[in-house]
Amino acid sequence: MIKIAFIHNNFPSGGAERVTIDIAEYLNMVGGYEVYVFATHLSESMLTEKVQKVVHLRSIPSQAIPSRRSAAIEKLLVDEHIDILVQVVKSLPDIEGIKARTGCKVVLACHGEPFWQRHAIMHRRRKGFFRKLLWYLYNKRRFEDGTLAMKLAVERSRHDYVSCDAYTVLCEPYRAETAEVLGLDPVDNHIYAIENPENPVDDVCLEKENVMLFCGRFENWSKRIDRLLRIWQKTQDRLPQWQLQLVGDGADGKMLRQMAKDLGLKRVSFEGMKKNVSDYYQKASIVAMTSDTEGWPLALSEAQAHGCIGIAFG
Repeated sequence: MIKIAFIHNNFPSGGAERVTIDIAEYLNMVGGYEVYVFATHLSESMLTEKVQKVVHLRSIPSQAIPSRRSAAIEKLLVDEHIDILVQVVKSLPDIEGIKARTGCKVVLACHGEPFWQRHAIMHRRRKGFFRKLLWYLYNKRRFEDGTLAMKLAVERSRHDYVSCDAYTVLCEPYRAETAEVLGLDPVDNHIYAIENPENPVDDVCLEKENVMLFCGRFENWSKRIDRLLRIWQKTQDRLPQWQLQLVGDGADGKMLRQMAKDLGLKRVSFEGMKKNVSDYYQKASIVAMTSDTEGWPLALSEAQAHGCIGIAFG
């Protein structure tokens, strides 16, 4: 029996977690594998019986204390006799030491576009009062054109690649781009393209309602839901028969709800996290995505599978 463990912060919550569940279901069907999920926050209300049948859940400390988190994961690898550890999106501190001490194989699963970290770096440079002040006094001229952020993102990706046994991306062009930028042999490297699957939908409802839908986590620096709310403000009076529904939640939920009030938005509903998003896709005519960065946007493939029109930014 091969044991595989995936690391998540919140489980289940978004697209990366859904992919882990899809993989777990597939491996459960194939047989010969056991799948574990190491997560900081387990969303009990979102855990279906189906999910709990295919994964073993284990709690780990927050990434706010990296050394404690790494130590807890290393102990779990030994206690549970894990053969393969899948780091989702980010690499653990001291992952090379953990590999050496446990003998565990390590995979880094990049769920974003190549070098997505540059967007996060730009965001964090302006997060909070003191960082904003430092941005305008010092960092703006260093980071504004994006060159330095890209350089840092490439360095982080190179470290992730070197420290793991396999590095997965979401499509072949991402594989080629990553290998080229990192200066790797285009053929002889351990980057693998694994596309996100989409399950077929039985009985697609084509009797759609006048609903525009957003579905995803409320993480504004990447998803830019604020942009969608401002678009709705400009169009709501021209579309009096339409409504905007936002399904999901996250760290920026409170801010976005307040923003909707401040903009005087009409016919907007925040639906919260839902176990079954399919009900919303079945009704919606349009699924809108205003993200700054995406890897392989599951919301759009889910929308298409349910007969919705997808609208996205480049």
